[in-house]
This record gives sequence, structure tokens and C-alpha cells, in this order.
Amino acid sequence: MHISKFVLFQSTKNHEYYFHLKAGNGEIILDSEGYTTKASCLNGIASVKENSQNIDRFKLLIAKNEEHYFNLVAGNGEIIGSSETYKSKQGRDNGIQSVKRNAPDAEIIDSTIENNQPEPENEITIIINGRPKVVQEKKLSFIEIIKLAFGSYIENDRTVYTMTYKKAVDKHQGSLVLGEELKIKTGVIINVTSTDKS
Repeated sequence: MHISKFVLFQSTKNHEYYFHLKAGNGEIILDSEGYTTKASCLNGIASVKENSQNIDRFKLLIAKNEEHYFNLVAGNGEIIGSSETYKSKQGRDNGIQSVKRNAPDAEIIDSTIENNQPEPENEITIIINGRPKVVQEKKLSFIEIIKLAFGSYIENDRTVYTMTYKKAVDKHQGSLVLGEELKIKTGVIINVTSTDKS
């Protein structure tokens, strides 16, 4: 089974960071703008994962050669990705559906790491609630992840935390509860919610 992926790379010309979104067949279906830091580029990937699920974020355009293409924009209107050009509207629409289908679960390949080896312990980048976080530990507790997500952990009878994750070391996806730990690697996606029962 071919897996879709975001490939993060650095330009040798301007030294900015970019990413491609590749479908399972290796076809590039979305290109990013340039970012000055790797962290902001990872944030752009997280934004694509989120905004690609909202059809209103796709802006339909026509190039100078009369071919069709689209931009994916964030909530503030900023362009976070552009497609190739298509000879037909149907091709463009198929491209949009491919981005919607492939972006949410695409793995992140960081080609700026030599030979794509695991990053040093102080360079593990994970995505919590859509935002990149750099951590040093290869294992995080439930409470440590809560603090990364919200800045603090509230311990009382009214606040209930729920946590799900994808692409962890031992398990592709699952949930975590108080008292448990999660083995992490670059690209792990964690979603945390806080609910007040009062």
C-alpha cells in the first residue's frame, strides 16, 4: 500500500524551507510557499492538514495559459499551498479531492536530515493540536502532553482531558489516559481536548 506524504526540504538557492504533498503514487499534488524556518514550515503542513478539509479554503484560478489550478488558503486568506496546472476543470477538481483525501493522514518526511536518519533527541518535532512542538524526550507522559498543549495541567474533579494520537512508535493510532506514557518520534500527531463538567 502506497502512503501519501509531506516531503519537507530546504532550497539551496534561498535556503528557505518548502514542502510537497505527494499522493500515494508519488505525484506532487500541492506545493508550499517558502518559509524562513523549519518550525514555520511544519506549521504550514499542519495548516494544510486542517484547512484541506474545508472546501471553502480552495480557491479556483486560471493561469495565463488558460489552464486551471487552485490555491489552498488558511482562515486569514494566506496561501499555504498551490496545485499544478490542469488542462480541464475536471482535472483540477480531481486534484482538490486528492488533497482532501491524502493530506490528513500523510506522513511527514524531513529530507533536511542527512540520510533521513532519526533526529537527535533535542530535535523531535511533534504536532499537538495542529501546532509543531519540539521536545527532547522520546517518551512523554499524559500530563506532560497536556502541559505542552495548554501550558498547564489542571487537577480537579471538573476538568476532563481526552487525548488521541496518530503515527506513534508502538501504535499507528490510539488514545492515552492519565498515568500512561507515549513513545514519540518526529511526525507524531496528538489531539488534546479539555472539557469543564461544571
